[in-house]
Amino acid sequence: MKRQEEIERTLLTQLRLGKISRREFMIQMFAAGLAVGGLSTLTSAPWEAKVARAQEGRPLTPTFYQWIVDLHPGIKEEVNPNFGEEVNFQIAPVEGFDVARFVAEAKRGESTWDVYVGMTPFVEMAGLIKAGVIEPWDEYIPKEMLDDIIPSIRDECTVDGKLYSIPFLIDVIVQAWNNSLTEAAGIEDKAPATWDEYLANAKKVVDSGAALYGCTFDAHGWRSLCPITHTISTDCYYMLEGDPSGMPLYDFTSEPALQALEIMKQMLELSSANALQPGVTDGGVNQTPDEVAFAAQKMASS
Repeated sequence: MKRQEEIERTLLTQLRLGKISRREFMIQMFAAGLAVGGLSTLTSAPWEAKVARAQEGRPLTPTFYQWIVDLHPGIKEEVNPNFGEEVNFQIAPVEGFDVARFVAEAKRGESTWDVYVGMTPFVEMAGLIKAGVIEPWDEYIPKEMLDDIIPSIRDECTVDGKLYSIPFLIDVIVQAWNNSLTEAAGIEDKAPATWDEYLANAKKVVDSGAALYGCTFDAHGWRSLCPITHTISTDCYYMLEGDPSGMPLYDFTSEPALQALEIMKQMLELSSANALQPGVTDGGVNQTPDEVAFAAQKMASS
């Protein structure tokens, strides 16, 4: 860890003094395995202009989605102080997925930030690309690292053959578990093979007193309902007649969707009473009840 911190400080100092470009900085950070993940590079001006700003002494300016700091307060309290004035850490102005500030700056040919951490590929990415707000990562990352990304994840983050987002939150929604709690309940440390097993494990957690709640879910459809549905079948979409987008829509009345809802109904019996309530940040989409309970270790599985 000490060696990593020394490398980070050295690279940041070289960047601040203009001895290396931002591109060289990112490449060396990735090569050293130190780069922050889940990123999108914010751009709105030619690369030479960005290098010039680095040479003028502008600190590296990442902007983080609020939920990341909420879940990991150590970023501000422990990590950032190590870099002093070399990093200008900011919270992203994107409450409720609103990226208007990014787009407005891009139209003026400028950007307050260098990196946006916390972008959701299937939500903001296409719009940010179309507006010229972000640029691909391909020139910044060694090819061997690109090729090491899980293919399906890489595909989701790729547009026209270019990678626009680096995944850093690669979890299996609804199947993450706190093994200290499950082990305390006498449950083997492995993923359940069926939803019946999942529910039985959750009940065992509650019955044993290992945790206050056995399981939970996020009430937003794309975070829990769709993933659960897909474990049953992906035959849960329909085409809306006359829709020019040509994109299939989720069918809440399909058999797989109904089965998923029934599973979630059973999960709710083992969850907190406020599981269906909105979150308290970012327009209700983050700091949701499931996140809060899981972070507080009141929940065995989320």
